[in-house]
Amino acid sequence: MALHLLMYFTFWINLYLQASDSSHFPTESHARWIFSLLSRIDDYISADDMHLLRNLARACLGLLKELRQERPSPHLDAALHIANPGKMRESSCWLIITAIATVWKQRDLWIGAEDFLRTHSPPP
Repeated sequence: MALHLLMYFTFWINLYLQASDSSHFPTESHARWIFSLLSRIDDYISADDMHLLRNLARACLGLLKELRQERPSPHLDAALHIANPGKMRESSCWLIITAIATVWKQRDLWIGAEDFLRTHSPPP
């Protein structure tokens, strides 16, 4: 059942990313639900179920891109969270991606994360 619910969160995040409707932005409450649901998934799952988790990680990576476009500096993450307390933070996205990449040994997801950081990090 937890995987089925996670599939809906993936769908909602992707829907937001496609529509860019700021009124339906994923919240920190959603992030807590996602993380809690991830804790209910077995360590060994089928390939189809792994596909669902990988899609969730990719959706969170897409959300990270959206969040980075909203702020010009990494130091403004906390300031933006204070201004919009309900929005899902970058740190929440990273926790979800990290959980999927490490617990279910999907280390290749780090390649996408590395590419993201290379292209979306501010210059030194």
